[in-house]
Amino acid sequence: MLGKTNIAVLSAALCIPLSVGATGIHQCEATESADWLSKAQLEEKLEANGWSVRFMKEDGGCWEVYGTNPDGQRVEGYFHPVTGEAELISQRGRILFDATKEGN
Repeated sequence: MLGKTNIAVLSAALCIPLSVGATGIHQCEATESADWLSKAQLEEKLEANGWSVRFMKEDGGCWEVYGTNPDGQRVEGYFHPVTGEAELISQRGRILFDATKEGN
C-alpha cells in the first residue's frame, strides 16, 4: 500500500507537464504572427506544388501539415510560417527532408 508521502509525490509528478508549448519534432524561428501565411494561403501554395493537405495546425512556431506529398507519400511536414518553405518532412518518424541538413 502506498504511504501518504508516496501518494503526494506520485500526484505531483502526474501534474507536471511533459511538454511545454510545442508537441512536434521541429521548431521554427520566432516570427511575428501578423506576418504568417494563413492556412488557406499555405494550403493553396502546397496544392500548387502537388501536395494534398488533410490537416494543418500551428506547432512549434511552424505550420504543421499532415497530408500527401507530390510523391504520393503520407507525411507530416513543418513549414516556415512566413515563407511557406518546407523545413522538415517526416513519415512515421523517419526524416525524409530536413532543411537544416546540407544536401537536401
